[in-house]
Amino acid sequence: MALLARMASSLCHHDWHVTETTCPDPLVAVGRQHVHLFNAAPQPVRSADNAVSLWMSGEFCHTRDVRRSIGPNGLRPLPVGDAALALAVYEAQGAAGLSRLEGTFLVAVWDGRIRELVIVNDRFGLYPHVYARAGGGLTFAPELSALLCNPGIPRNVDFTTVAQFARFQQALGDRTWLDGVHLLPPAACLRYQPAADRLTVETYWDWNEIGTQQSISFEEAVDAAIGFLQRAVDARVEPPFRAGLFLSGGLDGRTILGLTADDVPLATITYGAEGCRDVVYAARLARAAGRPHHWFPFTDGNWVKAYSPLHLVLTSGLHGWMHAHGISVLEEVRRRFDVNLSGFDGGTIFGAGIDTHDDAWYRQSPTQADLVQRFYEGFCRRFTYPGLTDPEAQALFGGRGNRALLPLAIESLRAELAGTTAVPPGRQADYIYNRHHLRWMRGQLVIQRSAIEVRCPFFDYAFVDFMYSLPEHIRTSGAFRRAVLTRRMPLLARIPNEKDNRLPHSSPWRYHSHAFAQKIKNRINRHLAPVFADRPRLYADYENYLRTDLREWAEAILFDPRTQARGLFDPAVVRELWRRHLAGTELWTIGKVGPLISIELALRCFVDGDLDFGRAVAASASGAGASSAATRERAWPAES
Repeated sequence: MALLARMASSLCHHDWHVTETTCPDPLVAVGRQHVHLFNAAPQPVRSADNAVSLWMSGEFCHTRDVRRSIGPNGLRPLPVGDAALALAVYEAQGAAGLSRLEGTFLVAVWDGRIRELVIVNDRFGLYPHVYARAGGGLTFAPELSALLCNPGIPRNVDFTTVAQFARFQQALGDRTWLDGVHLLPPAACLRYQPAADRLTVETYWDWNEIGTQQSISFEEAVDAAIGFLQRAVDARVEPPFRAGLFLSGGLDGRTILGLTADDVPLATITYGAEGCRDVVYAARLARAAGRPHHWFPFTDGNWVKAYSPLHLVLTSGLHGWMHAHGISVLEEVRRRFDVNLSGFDGGTIFGAGIDTHDDAWYRQSPTQADLVQRFYEGFCRRFTYPGLTDPEAQALFGGRGNRALLPLAIESLRAELAGTTAVPPGRQADYIYNRHHLRWMRGQLVIQRSAIEVRCPFFDYAFVDFMYSLPEHIRTSGAFRRAVLTRRMPLLARIPNEKDNRLPHSSPWRYHSHAFAQKIKNRINRHLAPVFADRPRLYADYENYLRTDLREWAEAILFDPRTQARGLFDPAVVRELWRRHLAGTELWTIGKVGPLISIELALRCFVDGDLDFGRAVAASASGAGASSAATRERAWPAES
C-alpha cells in the first residue's frame, strides 16, 4: 500500500484530481485517479460476496440492451452506473463479456475466487496505460512517472525508442522510453496471477476483423454514414454533463458541431494566434451554428515552457512537446464544460489520415518491401513535421554520436510491419496507420483528461465498422466527406477548411469557383500588393517560438553538458541543425531539432529520475515564463 500511495500522489497534478486506493488482497493493491466526473461514485464496486472487486476509468455507451440482458426476469437487478454494469457483465460472462462492451474505458478486476487480476481496455486503447514486471510482481499506471514509483523497475533506456523518436517523432508498437516497460495495446485483455507471477496479454479485436461491402452506392453510403455518426453524437451528449467542443477551422469539429441537436447546450472553445485560420473560421462556424464561443489568444510561446513539465509527465514523454495542444487553457475550459466532444482523428476514419494528396501511394504498395519503404518515408517526412533526411540522420548518429542507433528506426518499422502480411493488401495502410500512428495521437486525449472528460464520436464502434467496410473509392474520396457535411449541415460547408482554405462543399460549382477566386487573390497578393487577408494556417507558430521565446529554453537542453555526455548525437551536427533553424531560411526545421529536445526531456525525467528538470529549465530560461500560460479569454475576433 505504501507504493500505491506514492503512485497515487504522483498522479495528482491539479486540485481537482481525486485518487482512491484499495488493497483487496495481501498480494494486490489497486487505485484510480479521476477528475470527479465519469464514475464519480467511490470504487471499487464489489460482488455480493466481496470476492470480486472492480475499478473503471471512462464510460460505456449504447448499453441499454446489455443492461436488460444482465438482469432478465428479475434474476438480477439492473446495474446502476457503468462500473456496476461492468461488474455484472464480468460475473455473468467473464473477461470476454467486458471485451464486448462498447465505449472508451479501462477496467481492472481482481477476482479473488481464482486469484487473478484482469485488465481490459476499449478497442482503440483510448485510455493509455503502461505496465512492467519487476521483482516478481506487475505494476501498471496511466503515467510512466507513476510506474517508476516502484524502485524495482530498472531505468534502462530503450534505444530503439530513441532512434524512432529522432526519425519518426514518435514510438511504435508498445514501446516506451524504458526497456521492459510496455504500453498496453488497444483491445487488450491482460491477465496476471500474482502467486505464480504469470502474465498474459491477448488482443480480442483488430482492424482486420472489419468486413467489406461492395454493392453500396455513393448516395447510400452518404446517408448511412450520416445515420451512424448522428447516433454516435446523440449518445454522447446525454445529461448530466455539460458538453463542449474544441473548435478549429478543420472538418472534424465542425461535423460534430453540425450534428449536435439545437436543444443540446454546447459551448465552443478555440485557442490560438489572432488572425490564424483556426481562430477566424472557428468563430464563423460558431456564429453559423448559433453557439456560444470562447477564444483564448496566444501572444507568445512562453506557455510551452510553463507547461512542458506537466505535458511530459501526463503523456509519459511519448507525445512531443510541439503537440501540447490546448494544455494552457484547460483550467478555463473546466469552468465552461465537463466533456469535450472531441473530433479526434475523424479525418483518418474518413479516409484522409494517411496522406490527402497521395493516398493511393500507400494503399497500393506492390510488395512488402515497398510498403516498408513508403511508410518509412511517411513516418519520417509526412505524418507530422518533416524530419531528418537519411544523410542528416547518418551525420547525427555518426562522428561523436552513437552509430548503433542509425539502423534501429527502419529495422523496428520493418519488424512491426511484418505482422501485417495477413491483412488484405488494400487494408494494410489503414491497419498500420491506426495501429502505430494513432498511439501517438492519443496524447491529445490524455492532456484534455487531466481537466475534463473526453468523448470521441468518430470512434463509435458501429461508425468505425461501417466506414472501414466501405469500398476504398468511396471512403477515401474527398467528395464523400464533403457530401456528408453538406447534406447534413450546409451552412457549415460554406466556411473554408483551414487545411487548404477551400470550401468543403459538395457542389462542384461552389467548390471550384471558391478555389478559383482564392487562387486569384493569392496571385494578386504575391505579384501586385497584399490586398486580401492572408491568414496563417497554424494556430501556434512553434517553428518561430524556437527562434524567439523558446530559444534559451531549447539551448539550455540541447547544449547542456549532461545532454552531450549521453553520446547519442554528434554535438557538431546538433549545432549545425540548430544554426539552420535559427537562420529561418528553410521550412519545417522544427521536425529535425524539436524531437531532440523531446528525447532529452524524456531521458532526464524517466531515466535519470529528474522530474524537476523541465521546471528548472523553464524557470532559468524565462523568469516570467508562466505569465502567458494563464491565457485569458478575449472577444471573438472581428471578421476581416
